[in-house]
Amino acid sequence: MIRRGLAFPDWPERDRIAWSSAIADGDMFDGRGPAAHWAKTTRDAAIAAYGRWLGFLVETDSSVLAAHPVDRLTRECLTRYLEHLAQTAGTVGRHMFIAKLRDTIRVMFPGKVPQHLSRLVSRLETQCQPRSMTARVVATPRLMALSKSLVKQAGRTDGEITDPVAYRDGLMIGLLALRPIRRRPFSLMRVSRHLHRVGDEWRIIFESPETKSKRPFAASVPQWIVPYLERYLREVRPMFSGAARHDELWCSTKGGPLTDKAIYRIITDRTRAAFGQSVNPHLFRSCAATTIVMLDPGRIGLAGDLLDHASLTTTHAHYIKARSIQASRLYAKALAELTPRAPQKRPS
Repeated sequence: MIRRGLAFPDWPERDRIAWSSAIADGDMFDGRGPAAHWAKTTRDAAIAAYGRWLGFLVETDSSVLAAHPVDRLTRECLTRYLEHLAQTAGTVGRHMFIAKLRDTIRVMFPGKVPQHLSRLVSRLETQCQPRSMTARVVATPRLMALSKSLVKQAGRTDGEITDPVAYRDGLMIGLLALRPIRRRPFSLMRVSRHLHRVGDEWRIIFESPETKSKRPFAASVPQWIVPYLERYLREVRPMFSGAARHDELWCSTKGGPLTDKAIYRIITDRTRAAFGQSVNPHLFRSCAATTIVMLDPGRIGLAGDLLDHASLTTTHAHYIKARSIQASRLYAKALAELTPRAPQKRPS
């Protein structure tokens, strides 16, 4: 099953030249490329989609790469590509990949997009059926159980850590389950900037420019996670190569911090393996809100503060931080009170 595409440096030379020309800024002598105005995120999505198409060609019939990029887009080849996409993508995903492929060809080779490709994009758009978010929601206690399982898996019976990656992933899932921070700030957390020890508790604090709502946000770290967080900072994080050269919280095995996309992939892979379906980082927020409703509908009011959804724009910054910290504590308390506990064994 082909899920990864060719990185840009590995594209055939003709494709690389065409893309570079498409995004060229140019000047009064050299014209701007048709994609010069595209935002970085749009360019990245196009590169990823086109790279996946090339990866499919390499794995199925690499001889096709010798043909002109437009000539590779035959009906037969696109049909096989759709069958490949169907293994890992729904109707929305298939439409996105084919539409991005068309858009990339359109700017790389203006006026040469095959009509059957454009018609295919239109047909796939009419078939789009977004997946139900409700069906993918997992109750927070199940996410917590996965977190604890991974942390336990990371060590031997004597407590020595033998799998720092499993420990890191378990900590990420546990922290995100109880403190469902938005994906971007979660990936950019820095030890010296966003994690603070205040009395007997740890707090996660983001200032106004760092949040989507442009308001300050703070949350306490759940007490049961604190020992794991402290051990990660003290013992596990230094086990990653290059950890001493940066202060991002989440370390990669490649010698630097984990990227936003890497965290997304890790969490979706771990949850898919555990639950049979992926729970992406943003969906953790829906899991938290749904869990509150399931456990005690009367406490739904704290979800807005926990998820940074408050709408009072004139609220003082410190007041907002206090409310979000209080909400995070109440959420942990609600789970502790309402989650069934395993019966204690009587001593023999």
